[in-house]
Amino acid sequence: MSAPRSVGSGSDEPTRSGAGEPADSSISSISSISASPEEAADALALVQLSGVIRDTFARVADRHDLTPVQGRMLCVLAERPHGMAELARLFGVGKANLTGLVDRAAQRGLVERALVPGDRRAVRVVLTDDGRRAALAFHRDVTGELTGLLAPLTPEARAGLRETAAVVARSAGAGAAGAPPPGC
Repeated sequence: MSAPRSVGSGSDEPTRSGAGEPADSSISSISSISASPEEAADALALVQLSGVIRDTFARVADRHDLTPVQGRMLCVLAERPHGMAELARLFGVGKANLTGLVDRAAQRGLVERALVPGDRRAVRVVLTDDGRRAALAFHRDVTGELTGLLAPLTPEARAGLRETAAVVARSAGAGAAGAPPPGC
């Protein structure tokens, strides 16, 4: 029989006497495994920022009757048409998942599949006029909401944020060959 586990503490570690304390006090705090308080604070700041952006993106997508992935796909396609294999790679999904995403967008009249001249097997995904309008409206609203989040910052702080974000994105591989286009 295993040791009792704490309930609601977020820990999967066995507890002493079921009182909710971890059996090994060295893992009682996530900060105890960080290399430094600064690194922990940096990581937390990035996680919080990504959550704010993800939630904003989801809220705007919902207002436009889109999923966040559909919204991003429309923004990517607004830049230029893409082949199915390329879209699957950009979104990090299998072709079957991408096919479902494209099918649902096509059923709504937002995209259409077009043959690639000179390659009978290749198909590219193209925005329809309704899809282009939806992409532009979605992009406008996402940009507006995200820009609104920066209102408390000075122009200098905003410039610093852009520079810092670019450095972090580059260090994570964004902008390298094969990285997804910016989209929205």
